[in-house]
Amino acid sequence: MSASAFRGKGATVLVALLLATLATLAPILNTKSGPPRSVFLHLSEDKPRPRIALVVDPLPSGGFRLDLSTEAFRFTEICLAEAAAIPVGHAHIHVDGVKVASAYQPVVYLDALTPGKHRITAVLRGQDHRALVDDDGLIMAELHIVVPDDIG
Repeated sequence: MSASAFRGKGATVLVALLLATLATLAPILNTKSGPPRSVFLHLSEDKPRPRIALVVDPLPSGGFRLDLSTEAFRFTEICLAEAAAIPVGHAHIHVDGVKVASAYQPVVYLDALTPGKHRITAVLRGQDHRALVDDDGLIMAELHIVVPDDIG
């Protein structure tokens, strides 16, 4: 085996060892207190808990108007690299587990859905896109709708 072939394999082994070390340390680094900071924004207990409720209305176009009614939360279009733990931000809208929109205001228009049952969820997010959580978990709302078959 030539020296250059050995160096190439040595680099591969070194990268593999580095990745294995990071994978081993990741759970330890994230056990400080609660969920990892990179995913969740934990709100303070001394402030009112934000609440969200959803109302959906069908539109003549076949789509839907989704109203996000919130308490103790303010919508904004301003995004930051790192946000304070305050109830200001936007919401991510999912239909059947697939993200379909980001809501920077309390009204979102959804495209037409296929006939059948659908689950619509909205998760409140901070200005840095982390999901808002408190001691009870994610601050979110969900509703279920049934889109009828069009029988003409």
